[in-house]
Amino acid sequence: MKRRAIARAAFIFLVLALSPSAKAQQGHVIRGKVRNSAGVNLPRVTVDLQTGTGALIEQTVTNNEGDFIFSGLSETSYVVAAGAPDYNSVAERVDFLKRTSADQPGETRTVEITLLPKVSAPQNRAATTFVQNVPPAARSALERALKLSKQGKPDLAQALMQEAIKLFPDYFDAHFALGNELMKAGRLNEAIAELEQARRVNSKDDRVYDVFGLILMQQKKYAVAAAVFAEAARLNPTDPQTQLLRSLALIEQANLLNSAQTRDSLAERDYALTEAENGLARAYELSGHKLAVVYLHRARIYEKRGDRARAAAELEQYLREAPDANNADAIRAAIKKLRGLTG
Repeated sequence: MKRRAIARAAFIFLVLALSPSAKAQQGHVIRGKVRNSAGVNLPRVTVDLQTGTGALIEQTVTNNEGDFIFSGLSETSYVVAAGAPDYNSVAERVDFLKRTSADQPGETRTVEITLLPKVSAPQNRAATTFVQNVPPAARSALERALKLSKQGKPDLAQALMQEAIKLFPDYFDAHFALGNELMKAGRLNEAIAELEQARRVNSKDDRVYDVFGLILMQQKKYAVAAAVFAEAARLNPTDPQTQLLRSLALIEQANLLNSAQTRDSLAERDYALTEAENGLARAYELSGHKLAVVYLHRARIYEKRGDRARAAAELEQYLREAPDANNADAIRAAIKKLRGLTG
């Protein structure tokens, strides 16, 4: 399997707060949350409310917990679309039973949106190549499974991956692909079992450790995830994405340590943030200075340290490198807050 199953993680900590009117509104309500495939809530993600034909009705931005809301709706069918840099856009249809009226109160629907990373052909792969003599029938089953996965048919894809494994029990690519599918479906224990089989067959492939790390992130085991990403980086030291993932795990670990407020926990927090900062610098260098999202995460670090001016400067640099980002307006608003230019 050629594609990497990695995810780029959440954007900066500060976001625009949701501010629905204090006065109760009549009509339907759509509430939702946006996460990435590591289970991390995504702040400052642009969310569009559209008609069934794709026409824009309203637009909002997720708050710091990844939440959004649309209220006062009267029609029976809508589309909610979310998108963020480095992620594939996702559109979810939301249907209500009836139109609202004076005699027909509104209904509430909840939408959970998971954004998956844009996947490109991996660069700077380690020199070691793992080759297996796979029976043609097993290879054919996996190829069909991968096509079905791309078409959004995970159940059929999983069944064919399992068929490929029955035909060739030590099929690394099939175990790895199935582990990815199960992770995306939230079946984490089953995903871990498949990834362990993949690791047993080939312990030198850094991608297996990347996906293990993502599962640990979903389980909020950030310190262990950081260690697993470190092993992936050891196996493939020239991959910027693994450096980025380790940094993100360290930032989330720092969040947990900050809540403890003991001397030891604060020292560990500072160490985690320093390691994250160094990892982000390494990721940026390895990417050929193209991984602009690094500035968003570095801003999170400086904000956590209380250096609001430097956090704002990092966001400004991000906008210089990614001027067409679809969350640019929300980032500009966050810069104003950091610089104390809003009330």
